Amino acid sequence: MSKWRKSKYLKAITAMALTASTVVVVAPIASEASSFKDVHRTHPFYDDIKHLHDRGMINGFQDGTFKPEQNVTRGQAAKIIASVLGLDTSNVSNPNFKDISTTQPYFGAIAALKQEGIIDGYEDGTFRQGDYIQRNHVAKILANAFHLKASNTNSLPFTDVRAEYKEAIAALYENNVTNGKTATLFEGSSNVTRGQMAAFINRSEAVGPSISHPSQSVTFKVEDYTANEMTINGKTYLFNDSVKSIFTTENRTALLEAEITATIKNGVMTKVNNVVLNNAGSVEKGVVFNTNATLDSITINADGVTVKNISVTGKATITPTVKTKVEFDGATVTDGILVDTMDGANASLENKIANQSTPVLKIKNSHTGKVHVKRNNISIVSNTVIPEIIMTAAISAINIDGAANKVTIDSTAKLNMTGNVKFERLLLSTPAELALNAAGVVNYLTILNPDARVSIGSDLLINNLSIPTGSSVTKIITNYASVASKIKAIIGGSSPSTGAPNTGGGNVAPDPVIPPEKVNEFNVKNAEELKQALKKAKAGDVIKLIAPVSSDVTLTDLVMIDLNGHTLMGNVTITAPTAKGRYSLMPTGSTGIIAGDLIIDAPNVNISLDGLSVEGNTVIE
Repeated sequence: MSKWRKSKYLKAITAMALTASTVVVVAPIASEASSFKDVHRTHPFYDDIKHLHDRGMINGFQDGTFKPEQNVTRGQAAKIIASVLGLDTSNVSNPNFKDISTTQPYFGAIAALKQEGIIDGYEDGTFRQGDYIQRNHVAKILANAFHLKASNTNSLPFTDVRAEYKEAIAALYENNVTNGKTATLFEGSSNVTRGQMAAFINRSEAVGPSISHPSQSVTFKVEDYTANEMTINGKTYLFNDSVKSIFTTENRTALLEAEITATIKNGVMTKVNNVVLNNAGSVEKGVVFNTNATLDSITINADGVTVKNISVTGKATITPTVKTKVEFDGATVTDGILVDTMDGANASLENKIANQSTPVLKIKNSHTGKVHVKRNNISIVSNTVIPEIIMTAAISAINIDGAANKVTIDSTAKLNMTGNVKFERLLLSTPAELALNAAGVVNYLTILNPDARVSIGSDLLINNLSIPTGSSVTKIITNYASVASKIKAIIGGSSPSTGAPNTGGGNVAPDPVIPPEKVNEFNVKNAEELKQALKKAKAGDVIKLIAPVSSDVTLTDLVMIDLNGHTLMGNVTITAPTAKGRYSLMPTGSTGIIAGDLIIDAPNVNISLDGLSVEGNTVIE
């Protein structure tokens, strides 16, 4: 039941409506009241009927007529008023009128109105849905529902007004909603026609306080639409401006058979929340979905689709149905892109298909958040830096042409990576076999598992290689002898020949490791404890966060900051202009976030930031 403010309604004896029991939902081709054979532009209630018809509040008869001169019954009245108020007519309590069963067509509307305190039945416990509604009853309902008031109830010119209806009739008369039948007679016992009711409703809404109808969510499959409206389950809804940018002529092909969840308010589609695109394009001629609207999520379930200029606050999902290409052009996807895989028994079939084709995910001038790849044999092509690429599931092949701040491999399968890359950080956390057959550069390659095995292609440069302490670089890097010159520095592990701490790749002279060993550990949970730890800590010590902390940090001694999975909400400044060597800001395997800027003034120090995410700017002075 609607949570619409009950104070907007007072109890009344009857209700009002326009639709008849023989009315069926007929979706008009155009939103014109003139589509009714008996309502022409010259009809006195043409505009009123058209307005309610455009909003999906009233419809006509099967023969194409509206019958504006036909009287309105109480049951028909309940249906239209419940529709105008946007009430939930499904989840209702039974008002237990003797003559209204739960199977009757007006039951939901009558029950919803009774539950909101808008209507009552007769003293004998009946509702009498087949009786015609009278002018007195309509006046009382309109005055109560739309909060219409009269400044002077004694100014009425009518001589036939009953006392119980005087205030309501005065409110309508003063607000120009209705006049009398004559200059001195209101004739409150007269019936109300369908055309008159349309006029009464529109005039009351126009002069009464703004009524906010509850919004509702609808899910539907797109069949057809115009530039301004769409008919869903026989009900026509207008588009607001942002929705109009979705339902364009350009997008008609892309939206054919699309599954959409949208928000409806006051008969208007105010937002498209979720879209599933199901219509595929060809390799030669793709399908373009171009809009500047903001969605909650989008799913691409068809080949050859390009999504342009869209903003998605949640996730974009690419289903296994895609076999050739999907492109994001000028898009913003806050929660990232998921390249999904089939589950269960279908996964092996997908792997066979994947071995025969390489679907391409193209990212052009877009901000996508992280890209999570669960599917095998995908090619990612991007001209913008991807914040993070994550590979999970049994992925054995991936091609990447582009740059990323962080690449995480959680797959346990033997993985072959090709392409042309520029990675700030590449993290291998599993005991997997990884063939880095891509060209380009990786600034930090971190291998956390001593059982991992990695081969490095001859066209790939590794600036910093970090391996587990005590591990053999020649064992982990299976072709180390042939690519040693491609590795500028090695952190951790042991010397290829002596087992001593590793000194770096190729013929580069080793730098000392800073700090040589941990001396003290300070656990901090707030800004004051962090401040005291910074005063005491020296090179080799570790300051470990055991909770998120809000504070700026300045390091003059190269101590380690173990964020321990937490967020440091402040700026971090490292000042060590005379120090030399290799230094990790955090212990191996630790992760965390610096919510502010990271400023480094240590020109002679090779600093590893592995495991660290910096939300602000990283400045190297």
